[in-house]
Amino acid sequence: MVRNLFRRDKPGFVEGKHFTDHVEQVKQLKREGQHDKAIKLLQKLVTATEAESKDSTSPSGVAPWYYEQLALIYRKEKRYGDEVAILERYERQPKAPGAGPAQLAKRLKRARTLRNSK
Repeated sequence: MVRNLFRRDKPGFVEGKHFTDHVEQVKQLKREGQHDKAIKLLQKLVTATEAESKDSTSPSGVAPWYYEQLALIYRKEKRYGDEVAILERYERQPKAPGAGPAQLAKRLKRARTLRNSK
């Protein structure tokens, strides 16, 4: 049983590391303007946080940061439909406590307005 706690194929892991261990990599890709790579990684990380949230050994809400980072990139690239999609995906998930849910709900409202005005 204890051995399972250290398996790297557990929910929440991407490329052998827990999703939280990828934060600096995401930030670096964004700084370098490598949005395509950041998007691909963030999509995997969103899936990982959802998988961990659903895992019975770790019942908690999803981490909003990964959804927010995707939304920021999509907005910067004027990909409003993609921004709405990721924020709606977040909206459907159980939420971790904090200010994130309210902030992302506001962002979703604005993204829908931008999408519909284009």
